[in-house]
Amino acid sequence: MKRLAFLFYFVIFTGSAFAQPLTDTVALEGFMDGVMETHFRDKHIVGAAVSIIKDGKVLLAKGYGYMDERNRIPVTANASLFRIGSITKLFTWVSVMQLVQQGKLDLNADVNTYLKDFQIPATYPEPITLNHLMTHTPGFEDLVIGLFGRDTTSLKPLEEILKNQIPARVRKPGTYASYSNHGTAMAAYIVELVSGMQFNEYVEKNIIGPLGMKQTTLRQPLPKEFVPQMSKGYKYEGGVFAEKPYEYVPLYPAGSAATTALDMVPFMRMFLENGQLNGAVILDSATLALMKTPAHQHDPAVNPMRHGLIDMSRGGVEVIGHGGDTFWFHSMLALMPASQTGIFLSFNTDTGGGTAGVVLDEFLDRYFPETTQPQPPKFSKDYLTRFAGKYRVNRHAYKDYSSVAGMLSDASVTVLDSTGLRLKVGETVRDLVPIDSLVFREKNTSNRYVFQKAEKGDIGVLLIGNVPILALEKVSGLKSADLHMFIFILAIITAVVTLLFWPIVALSRMGYQAHRYTKPMPFNARLIAWLNYLVLIIFYVGVTSNANEEGIVYGTVSALKFFLYFPFLNLLLTVGMLIWLVRILPTGYHRVMSRLYYLVLCLVSLAALWQLYYWNMFGA
Repeated sequence: MKRLAFLFYFVIFTGSAFAQPLTDTVALEGFMDGVMETHFRDKHIVGAAVSIIKDGKVLLAKGYGYMDERNRIPVTANASLFRIGSITKLFTWVSVMQLVQQGKLDLNADVNTYLKDFQIPATYPEPITLNHLMTHTPGFEDLVIGLFGRDTTSLKPLEEILKNQIPARVRKPGTYASYSNHGTAMAAYIVELVSGMQFNEYVEKNIIGPLGMKQTTLRQPLPKEFVPQMSKGYKYEGGVFAEKPYEYVPLYPAGSAATTALDMVPFMRMFLENGQLNGAVILDSATLALMKTPAHQHDPAVNPMRHGLIDMSRGGVEVIGHGGDTFWFHSMLALMPASQTGIFLSFNTDTGGGTAGVVLDEFLDRYFPETTQPQPPKFSKDYLTRFAGKYRVNRHAYKDYSSVAGMLSDASVTVLDSTGLRLKVGETVRDLVPIDSLVFREKNTSNRYVFQKAEKGDIGVLLIGNVPILALEKVSGLKSADLHMFIFILAIITAVVTLLFWPIVALSRMGYQAHRYTKPMPFNARLIAWLNYLVLIIFYVGVTSNANEEGIVYGTVSALKFFLYFPFLNLLLTVGMLIWLVRILPTGYHRVMSRLYYLVLCLVSLAALWQLYYWNMFGA
């Protein structure tokens, strides 16, 4: 058995070390069929569409599963429309580069010079430029409330949305990237202002039309002729596929496009063939070359961000492109310029989240395998301890109540042993081995993880080598999720005990005379504390029952707005508790334990109030 196991692993790992020929289309289709069959089964996916090109030729264009599961309508590569989420951004960035090519936009100019009806606040002396928007480095917070719409009432002009939703500037521009939908929409609005055309019209006239992409649109709602071709979106829950309604994207230049696998072929070819196709010049060769050049880089060991294109290179193979996600659709577009290869794929089920990236990895492993990794150096366990801690993605809200979501998915780094570290994000665990003093790679792969020092010399930032659009900041102290969870649990326990304890004690003492030397706590003091914790519990229940990811992105519901005003009541009641505390704490008329208990109630209430203020929970 050991010998058979050895042979099995030998075949698996040595087989992946040799690139398979892409031109063998029969083998390519068989490989993709197997990959899709596995993921459809394991991830419970309804449908998918794939197109793969090389040297301007379509090697594979195929649909898998169903675009309409109930009516058993299969996906086809040439007619089934899929939402491609943030791959839409590439249309925005190409539009910007076209106007740069024409001399109408300057990538290094202050964007406020182009904006007319509103201005970005001068929070920092350094201005925000188009180059910052294209590399996701303007320093904006990430706004998610109202990012999607349930119906067409959410669809408003870009000017109106952006004027009312200017993200706070939370870091200097050009420092760390933090993926920004609003930054992209701002760039599209600038395209509108400079071109004098509505953005949809601009893209149709200057990109979609010239490339002959007849099955592609950014328009919402869908034009009538496209409605029968639109794949349904699905959520897998309770063992069944629930059909979901069409998703509206108010910031449409950041994620509204719908297209087919075959329609993405000319778009990919344009990037691979010097910006032109069949006589249509979308970008001249010099401008396309500029678009592909590095525009921002966190660290020499981290992939650079291109001008709108995400560098996903790995194992010595250059890979550029973009991913795209809505709730129900998950897509990937990846280009390998050196081999003139492109792949597009999209899934129509919520469980496909992350699957597009996994399929891309499997494709690259087979056709662009990584080279053998060198033996890692060894460091002492004490040295590795400096990297341990919690790290938080810098892409989250800072100024509204959704900021609490930022601390719910902290990454944890622990020392595995003297050989390396263990990174845990949710249920995903990766073992990291060192390359040098601050650079690690995932075991058995070339995926790099880079640590950077903070101002005081301690480790402060974690960067992912092939993800140049964000950074993870080391968190501790008042930012620690553990501290906030402790305060939250303590407040709930205190509230439950208070709400039950005093009524039970009062009932049990009915008919008994109070001790002659001590008095019970004043009724009004107990009533204010009891009401305070009742309001707090109602607030917690009200918020948790009305706030979830799928709900918040559609906007703040009326019930949630109502409960977000409860902390003001807690503030008033806590002030009342503190007034009573000052009166009863120094006296000897009440039991010592009663006075200490009331002190604890005040301190816990103050901690809970601080937490609600930290989470921006005072009002909607």
